[in-house]
Amino acid sequence: MNIQLITMTADEVERTLKDSSALTFSTYNFTPGAVPPDIVFISALERLYAGEIWFWCAPRLFFLPSVNLIIGSGCFKNSPRDGAVEIGCGIAESYRGRNFATEGVKLLVAEGFSKSEVTAVTAETAVWNTASQRILKKTLFNRIGRRDDPEDGLLFTWRRERTSG
Repeated sequence: MNIQLITMTADEVERTLKDSSALTFSTYNFTPGAVPPDIVFISALERLYAGEIWFWCAPRLFFLPSVNLIIGSGCFKNSPRDGAVEIGCGIAESYRGRNFATEGVKLLVAEGFSKSEVTAVTAETAVWNTASQRILKKTLFNRIGRRDDPEDGLLFTWRRERTSG
């Protein structure tokens, strides 16, 4: 693997929300577009304050050691529900198309399955987002349906069972 996951602490998330331009929580450099949107940080803290375990709330940064850059991020969108966790991720535009998102998804799936209570990992993609759909297919997810989201429009839903791969 070329990338590594760096799990942010709650303090780092709080400091980043207060001053996102400084990114004072680490000594890593960030490529433009690699920092998660504020909603990811806000959701992580809200979930923590509501009693969820930080492991499931924490944003993960995708670190590329060969260039000492954070090139993207990922997260678990929920704690396990009926054995399943949902993942989400993004890669800075300048690093897309080089399998880094695929590597990030593989790392998130491995982290999810490292917990015995997780039997499946889920994800959603916009129906028009064929790049994300290819990534999920390459990482052994199966498309299981679709739903219409009021904010994001029509989405495909995906699932990977622990027994896959």
